[in-house]
Amino acid sequence: MMPEFTASLMMIVPLIVIAVYVMIEASEAYVIHCTLKQAASTAARKLAMAYGLDPKHTVAHWSEIVSSINYPAVVSSYKQFELAGQGFNETTNPPTVTVKVHFVSDLYGCKHFPEPDLLGLGKGFEIVAESTCRLE
Repeated sequence: MMPEFTASLMMIVPLIVIAVYVMIEASEAYVIHCTLKQAASTAARKLAMAYGLDPKHTVAHWSEIVSSINYPAVVSSYKQFELAGQGFNETTNPPTVTVKVHFVSDLYGCKHFPEPDLLGLGKGFEIVAESTCRLE
């Protein structure tokens, strides 16, 4: 009976360890996505408010406005932001601005993901979030 128990443990324990590792990394990816969504929402809101004060300057220098947004190890550079779709869409009713934020592992100050990277999947790993806000 003891050899059978040992053999079954040798099969089950690695599967449990792998399942726990995958759950931890999936939850970390979810946290990164939520952080990106918050950063995109903040950027869209800042751009919408700035647009209400000075539309031409905001459209021309939008990257200066989003450069103050910083979420350590996830969003730390204005280069992670882009205007998605039509960016400032003044023709819709109501007019909107859409911002997209990219997390690329080991780029722009982003942390390495997944960590530990057992299968070498982290190089160039990307998570994206987008948010739209009504222009004021």
